[in-house]
Amino acid sequence: MKRYIILILSFFISVIAMAKAPNLNVEKLFDGSYNSDKSVSIHISKSKKKYFRGFTVNNNAKLVDKVADLFKKDAENAETAQDFIENGRPSYSCITIINNECKIEIGLSYSGDGGCYLFISGPNDAFK
Repeated sequence: MKRYIILILSFFISVIAMAKAPNLNVEKLFDGSYNSDKSVSIHISKSKKKYFRGFTVNNNAKLVDKVADLFKKDAENAETAQDFIENGRPSYSCITIINNECKIEIGLSYSGDGGCYLFISGPNDAFK
């Protein structure tokens, strides 16, 4: 009987672990610490079916490097990844992460003025 209880508990624990939120590194950018930074614009949209966040940086190369580092950490867990290179430098990168059997799309585009735009998008179920 103890074996069955342990087996059932193990099953529930594994299901809970699979259904946890993805804990994306780029989500750290939306913790409120950049709300007063004049080089940053934050865009958040959520509906019944869709989740979207955007993070724009203008004229702040140091912050662009931080955004790129967080993006690269998330890329390690990506199902798919694409990089578009122009003039020897990345101009746009996108990754897809699967969570709760849903796709989370994350994209990062660079501008030449020390700026970038990052977005996170997917169905709400992917973030539960």
